[in-house]
Amino acid sequence: MTTSHTPAVFALVLTLTSLAAGAAPVAAAVPSEPPASAPGEIIVRFEPAADARDRLAARVEANVDFERALPLRGVQLVRAEPGQSVPAAEAELERSADVVYAEPNFIRQVQAVPNDPFFSNLYGLQNTGQTVAGVSGTPDADIDAPEAWDLTTGSPQVVVGVVDSGVDVVHPDLSSSIWANPGESGDGRESNGIDDDANGLVDDWRGWDWVADDNLAADENDHGTHVSGTITASGNDATGVTGVSWNSRVMPLRMLDANGSGTVADLVSAYRYARAKGAQIVNASLGGSGFSRAELDAIDGAPNTLFVVAAGNGGDDGVGDDVDTTPGYPCAYAAANIVCVAASDQNDGLAGFSNFGSASVDLAAPGVRTLSTVPGGGYSYFSGTSMATPHTAGVAALIWSLEPGASVAGVKSALLGGTDARSAFTGKTATGGRLNAVRSLQIAAASDGTPQPAPPPTVPSTDSSSPDRQRDAPPEEAEPAPAPAPTPNPVPAPAVMLDRSAPVLSLSVAPRRRLRTLLSRGLALRAGCSERCGLKLRIVVNGRTARRSGLSRSRRPMVVGRTSVIATSRPRTTVIRFGRRARIRLRSLRSVRLTVMAVAGDSGGNVGRRSLRILVRR
Repeated sequence: MTTSHTPAVFALVLTLTSLAAGAAPVAAAVPSEPPASAPGEIIVRFEPAADARDRLAARVEANVDFERALPLRGVQLVRAEPGQSVPAAEAELERSADVVYAEPNFIRQVQAVPNDPFFSNLYGLQNTGQTVAGVSGTPDADIDAPEAWDLTTGSPQVVVGVVDSGVDVVHPDLSSSIWANPGESGDGRESNGIDDDANGLVDDWRGWDWVADDNLAADENDHGTHVSGTITASGNDATGVTGVSWNSRVMPLRMLDANGSGTVADLVSAYRYARAKGAQIVNASLGGSGFSRAELDAIDGAPNTLFVVAAGNGGDDGVGDDVDTTPGYPCAYAAANIVCVAASDQNDGLAGFSNFGSASVDLAAPGVRTLSTVPGGGYSYFSGTSMATPHTAGVAALIWSLEPGASVAGVKSALLGGTDARSAFTGKTATGGRLNAVRSLQIAAASDGTPQPAPPPTVPSTDSSSPDRQRDAPPEEAEPAPAPAPTPNPVPAPAVMLDRSAPVLSLSVAPRRRLRTLLSRGLALRAGCSERCGLKLRIVVNGRTARRSGLSRSRRPMVVGRTSVIATSRPRTTVIRFGRRARIRLRSLRSVRLTVMAVAGDSGGNVGRRSLRILVRR
């Protein structure tokens, strides 16, 4: 089966990376309140053909100043000049034919809910029915970690980029699990003040900190250290806790500040760093309501990286939301290399705070009263989908440790196909199940890490106990219990079948009117797709017309009208209205040549394009 992350409402966004990868983003319904964003900051992506002069002209027209280039082709962070509002600057930038999109620099935040720090076993890894913070558990409501460890305890060759608030790299349970950049390590390169690997960052031998802009991704919030401990704290060493994948490595990538808040601009930089340095997995236990085309470009641009992301913790009322109707990002992006995770409790129920979504959220994993590492050598309990996400990232690391040649699609297929079906997650997640490490490993081993055909329907279990299963002490006190013999025919994982067919566009102009009528009433088009698609339509005038009419001081093409609609195989009439400025400036011309540009994207991320040229006379 193919897991969809497609939100309920479509709107096409065309990007260079999307076209190169055969994928295009699909946006979602507008939230009731504007998403939080960095004051005055805008992320803008320019057309590939735009040169430095074109980009400068677009910034001057919009009254914005260049801040820095982001690690995506043609993408810049800019700041509105004093007196210029962000919405006005965005609108002005998008009027330029040299701009693909402009958007606020959205805020991303941690997805954790702190809880009382009582000592207990790690029920998420091995649940014997123990009591956690006064709440008793259900035996086997866990990910079957001891059984999985009989197959592998992880490999140092598998790296998880922890995009978060930083990591305490000297924590006794984490110090041996920190990734080292081979291009900046050894022979004193760690602190020689030289950019040895020529990536623009000096001495980044243990990741990078985009908040403080230095090479020490220190954790001032506790969140990133907690997440890292769940992924790969040292195991079976009689000290503290154990991570899911004992021997794998975490790459500290700090973009969240002491308050657990950060921007998409820094998030994009962290994603690209993880990709460039070969992290097979990115753990993103964070989220926000703003749909960011730049963030999705970065994810689409890393097809060989699996992004394991948090479903989110609901609204101010503490009750989880349906991501399919109230999207949160990155969970709700339609990207094949995302796994979105909800939080389960120690009784295999959906945590009350956890977001859910039968299309957007893939599976659940333990995320309530999770004990893990915190800065200063300590341990604490946190709850949240932030805590469920690293359980899943840890199992992905185990899969790649067992099957180094596995593809991203194969690992995702094993994660989704290995879940334990539970009634609490039916209709709440795409799989209707909770993460199971040993089943996912068995699927990956049986398939050599390639996606498998979809399994027959399963009935959710109402009894999660296993009377014949041996339960010993936690791994920090004793050796893991031996795993049961693998079943001769493990349940195959769902196939990840990617739609590669672009929608076919039909586009025609309705009977034309005179210029003045057209400017006042809009241009009527008949538009349709061969399948349901998000359709973006723009009317563009050439640079000569833009200058002659006073629309622009330069000779750049200008967008004078735009609209976005949902199209189907049955063409419908769509009217593109002209902007106020265009209506005033173009009215005096004797004739105008217009180009109608249409771009369509389907739910599988494929893009189709068409254009029409028309001449309109006064």
